[in-house]
Amino acid sequence: MDERRKEVFFSGLGSLLQAGLSFSRSFELLTEGEGDRSARRLYGTLYERVIGGETLWQSLAAAPGFSALDAGVVRIGEETGRLDESLQFLSDYYRKQIERRRMVKGAVSYPLVILGAAVAVLVFMLTVIVPMFEQVYGRMGGELPGITRSIIAFSKRFPLLLAVTGGVLLLGSGAVMLWGRNDAFRLFRGRLLLRIPLAGSLLRKNYEVQFCKLLYLLCSSGIPLLKSIAMLEEIITFPPYRFSFRQVARGLQQGELFADNLACFPQLYDRRLVALLRVGEETNRLPEMLRKQGDSLTGELEHRIRQLGNLMEPVLILGIGGIVALVLISMYLPMFKLGGVVG
Repeated sequence: MDERRKEVFFSGLGSLLQAGLSFSRSFELLTEGEGDRSARRLYGTLYERVIGGETLWQSLAAAPGFSALDAGVVRIGEETGRLDESLQFLSDYYRKQIERRRMVKGAVSYPLVILGAAVAVLVFMLTVIVPMFEQVYGRMGGELPGITRSIIAFSKRFPLLLAVTGGVLLLGSGAVMLWGRNDAFRLFRGRLLLRIPLAGSLLRKNYEVQFCKLLYLLCSSGIPLLKSIAMLEEIITFPPYRFSFRQVARGLQQGELFADNLACFPQLYDRRLVALLRVGEETNRLPEMLRKQGDSLTGELEHRIRQLGNLMEPVLILGIGGIVALVLISMYLPMFKLGGVVG
């Protein structure tokens, strides 16, 4: 089930339950209003499981198409008697995810087209054009400028570089398939993703938003902080954050402060976030701080996505244009010198 259908499902179910309809009637109306046959069968399966004695979150956990986040948030709502708020949270979450995905696509689609075309031109120049110039200059004789010799040497090594790059990508794919379920490998891969320039920052900000909003939902429902952190470990499955939750829970069990434990992971939690949560913890206003930070981080994330699109386009154009210009100038430079000698 895609994000759009999830948003419709959680929004519709939450609205119907808030209107005072029974669970059975709500599911009946949702099924009647769904035009997709596979989604209708899925709704029927969920309804049968719930009628058979399972909770809604257990049914979602067992059903295909729903994530640990979906089941975990619904579990929070059922255990705290705030199911309508949990469903609204999921509806807003997927609506925001869809909006961010559209923003990312709009921000990177045109720069990626430029990058693909430029890379194709550069590969063609290095594998076809530069060798042609090399043959011409070889017949002419004479000493070539240093920059021209460097480009020709790089052109000769370029096929080997492509082969090595392809081999590394194949090995990486094989490693992911072979060790993808290994916890240590997944943790290493997650930490590596967070170190990628720009993309890693956006990934971290996205999980910080989830952390603040989910923990606010838990704490404002009256669930103790230690249990809330344990539930977050089941909901947010990104390995670096799951590892941090385990360490934070261990520190809380030993009587340490929540903010002090978060500060041990500067690569995951921003200093400002840790400082504000420390204030909230000391003043007994942690849920309020989490809510404000969740809203603030959401705005920052959307702003950075827009900035990414505005930044990538000119950088790619200037960077690729500069490389192509360098190759062309290095190839034509001997001709300019030859023309000067003849003149």
